[in-house]
Amino acid sequence: MMRSTAGGLIMAGLMTFSCAAAAQSGFLGDGQTPTLHVTSADIAMDVPMPVSGANLSLLLADAGSGSSLSELKEAALQKYRRHLQGELSLQLNTFFADEEVPLVAREGQLTLQNRLDIKVIKHFSNLQRDGDYDLERGTVQLEGHFYYRLRDLSGRTLRERNLDIASLDVREAYRVRTSRSGDTAEDNTEEAIKRALAAMVEEILDRIDGELDAGELEDLAAG
Repeated sequence: MMRSTAGGLIMAGLMTFSCAAAAQSGFLGDGQTPTLHVTSADIAMDVPMPVSGANLSLLLADAGSGSSLSELKEAALQKYRRHLQGELSLQLNTFFADEEVPLVAREGQLTLQNRLDIKVIKHFSNLQRDGDYDLERGTVQLEGHFYYRLRDLSGRTLRERNLDIASLDVREAYRVRTSRSGDTAEDNTEEAIKRALAAMVEEILDRIDGELDAGELEDLAAG
């Protein structure tokens, strides 16, 4: 009876050792996806002011009432930065949710840092007379860079990339309809810029998704 008990203990010990070795070798199943903290993007932007010639008189009127043109430009930039921050955060969260990557509000096993330096450029196409109105058409285009850095808990950089925004060729049409009397205008330039920023974020995610999917994060964390 004692021999049988001893044999059972030896067998149990061997099984425990074997299981532990298998776990360390990864044979007990796929590794767990590391937790990820995505920091708020660092965003720098430049937008031409005024956004359209149609509202120059309104901008000057506001400046005369106590706001300088530089203050008005900064207010516009803050609006576009908030929009871009929201778009990037939404699409990154959706991407990692689809990949079933656990996101954490504070320091995770991995941290993703992003930086955007964007310049909005207006390209004038043509100006036509439409009755008592002037109709201006053109496109807005984006240039600049998107940079990301993925690091581990020790601060070691595991992966980084600097993407040229001009290579994405993001363009959106704008249209400005101005009364010849100068008192009314229809201007969709702001909407065109916001559409361009959203399209840019989609293109960025398309370019980098294979570099930050769940499998890649597991390999980088284990590396």
